[in-house]
Amino acid sequence: DCVVLPPSVRLAHEVHVVGIIDAKDYYKKEAENERRRQLRAGKAGDTEKAQLLKQMELDRQEKDAEGPVTHGSVAKKLGDGPNIMRAGDVGIGKSSGG
Repeated sequence: DCVVLPPSVRLAHEVHVVGIIDAKDYYKKEAENERRRQLRAGKAGDTEKAQLLKQMELDRQEKDAEGPVTHGSVAKKLGDGPNIMRAGDVGIGKSSGG
């Protein structure tokens, strides 16, 4: 991959060196574009993602068909109070002396 020129060869900067730099830039850009093409091609075949997006759209349409919520939330009585055991309920921290 390495080209060695004889010592008698002299490159004219405007013609040869600039041409080499342009060629390197061109192939670097083409390699980057090919990498992007490969990434896009990999993403295009994702059927699971497409199915998920389709299901999300169907769910969104179903929710829109239900219409707006017209009633507010109402508090409900859930029993005779909180079902919490505290330390004082079992006698911890209370003086039993007299």
